[in-house]
Amino acid sequence: MKTVKNDILKGRALSLRVASLSAVLFVICLFPLQAQDSDFVTWNKMKARYDVSPKVELYGDVEMRTRDALEEIDRWGFGVGASVRLLSFLKAEGGYEFHYRNRGENGWKSRHRYHAGASATFKKRQWTFTLRERFQHTFDGRGADEFRLRTRLKAAYKVTTWSPYVSLEQYHGLGKDEWFHASRFRARGGVEAKLSSSWSADVFYCYQHESDLDRHVLGWELIYRF
Repeated sequence: MKTVKNDILKGRALSLRVASLSAVLFVICLFPLQAQDSDFVTWNKMKARYDVSPKVELYGDVEMRTRDALEEIDRWGFGVGASVRLLSFLKAEGGYEFHYRNRGENGWKSRHRYHAGASATFKKRQWTFTLRERFQHTFDGRGADEFRLRTRLKAAYKVTTWSPYVSLEQYHGLGKDEWFHASRFRARGGVEAKLSSSWSADVFYCYQHESDLDRHVLGWELIYRF
């Protein structure tokens, strides 16, 4: 009993170090980034996951985002997709998303997105490191096609039923006029927690930088696993 208690205390101490390191990392990453404007927003998502087999997973989600300091809804969206475990450390994924967006004076507009990618995960004791590469194509049927390559590195530390984490993500344009231009940067930190045998949650803060706008995001994701 004493050993278990000591392990928990050590885990909590280490998780605090992870949180402190994440805060320092955010400051280092955000300090040189300056944008013309900034906005405080929320991202809210409900997910459902289903394991077809030990290697194949299906998922679906519904999302709502706000903007203008929470005064307006920015978009509604839903997505479906699947992932396949190719090796013990390697997973491939693909999916489709539909977005219904508030374009201000231009009204509400819809757009579509599909993505495909792969992620490699490496574990060391209670640490998990994941590198994900994702290609996405976004289009609205009116000629506004957008091609992006998203590179994300994530580090998480497991403490009993919850895991603090930090991730850094860079978007690169793949269009002919923006080939590999860094179009967006995200720094995110949060906590993933297992609530029950079926439910889990992710609560996070995300800083998103673009050329004309910074976004400070508070978000949550609630996940149900069948």
